[in-house]
Amino acid sequence: MKKISILLVALLYIHIVTFKTLAQENNKSTEKVKNLVEVNEDTDRTTVNFPRGNIEVNNYSDTITKITLGHRRFEVIENYNKTRLRMVRVPREKFKGHLAGVDLGFNGYMASGFTTSLPSEDQFMDLNFSKSMSVSLNFLQYSIPFQRNRNTIGVVIGAGWTFNNYRTDSKYIIELDDNGNTIGRPEEDRTVTKNKLTTSFINIPLLFEFQIPTNNDRNRFFISAGGYTGFLVKAHTKVVYNDSGIRTKQKYKGNLNVSPVQYGAMVRLGYSWIKLYATYNFSTLYMKNKGPELYPYSIGLTLINF
Repeated sequence: MKKISILLVALLYIHIVTFKTLAQENNKSTEKVKNLVEVNEDTDRTTVNFPRGNIEVNNYSDTITKITLGHRRFEVIENYNKTRLRMVRVPREKFKGHLAGVDLGFNGYMASGFTTSLPSEDQFMDLNFSKSMSVSLNFLQYSIPFQRNRNTIGVVIGAGWTFNNYRTDSKYIIELDDNGNTIGRPEEDRTVTKNKLTTSFINIPLLFEFQIPTNNDRNRFFISAGGYTGFLVKAHTKVVYNDSGIRTKQKYKGNLNVSPVQYGAMVRLGYSWIKLYATYNFSTLYMKNKGPELYPYSIGLTLINF
């Protein structure tokens, strides 16, 4: 009897909502039919979900019925042969972005004209894409909602520490010439087995995020886009040689003309545990007229969200 009563209440509510919707759309030539009611039933509980609310009947709890309409919930409590009605306000979930966490991706860069083909004089930077990795620890996030009664659109701002590896594995050693410009010097006496440039930046992104709720609010489809600015922490090169069967390595931590400030665009999207990201620098890897004109980018996935 309880379940029948609850279903009648739900149907009455849906009837009112549907009537209002049709009244507002009476000038349209077509109507859309939607599944407005979802009923879930197990051994001890029956739940009826409908737009902006739900009804839950529990056969083994003192609170036998919960009727949620928007941000208000009416609870029917039965205790010691007494029945009472209590109204509580359901707190609205806050908007929360998807920035904080750990990202893992692949690095690349484009030459002038949005091409991956490097000029002959810049071949010393020819990249081994499969071994050029990026790791980001986004340790700070602030989420600012745009809506009063919903939590699906907002701004996300934060900070992260990004480590970039650019593997070239070529015979060219990255160094400075007599004029202070970044060049590649061919190594003729020893065999180069590993060659890379490593940079680390503190990045500050500003993203606009839009979320699409699903039946499970914890798993939402989201997409965010915006820009970021980064500040160089350090940069160095590492070269590993095979010198007559002896493995030796050499690091250079001096001024490599890596741009001290970077800026670019970022896009992030995902659903449930699948979360992807991409970045593209509008600034060059090296300072202007101090090295090859290269525009770094990164694509990858989010391993962990905080």
